[in-house]
Amino acid sequence: MIHSPTNPLADDFRAAMRLLAATVNIITAGEGPARRGLTATAVCSMSVAPPSMLVCVNRGGEAHRAITSAGSFCVNILADDQRETALRFAGQTGDQGEDKFAPHGWTSLATGAPALDGALVNLDCEIASATETGSHSIFIGEVRAIRFGSAPSPLLHFNRSFFTLAHTTAL
Repeated sequence: MIHSPTNPLADDFRAAMRLLAATVNIITAGEGPARRGLTATAVCSMSVAPPSMLVCVNRGGEAHRAITSAGSFCVNILADDQRETALRFAGQTGDQGEDKFAPHGWTSLATGAPALDGALVNLDCEIASATETGSHSIFIGEVRAIRFGSAPSPLLHFNRSFFTLAHTTAL
């Protein structure tokens, strides 16, 4: 592996994280023209009592500002047919800001954060705490509403590619 002369550990860390398979999520916040969102894999369940989610968001992005301003966010766990949505919210299609929301249907659940229609699951959260570390904030959100979609399989990300579990056999 070729290392950057400035920070070989950072290069190795990026390479290692590409090998961490994860469910693809869209984190959304805000209402109307203030809606913002991002594609994220740094998402996990935190607790059942109370039901809580943990998301890590870059402090320099528009979505971070929307989350802190709104005091809430929605974790939209993508279905395996929502690859284009993942790319759009990752900034891969050229759309920015509220334009990322345009081609999709959205619903407000309990907090007003946009919930993607057709997602595998929407977890609508109110911020319980936020901690800054490095370039990111760790938001812990208490779940206020859950909506299940009808899709049978999540969209997964591994080593810079998308995958599905739709045609696999459980071990």
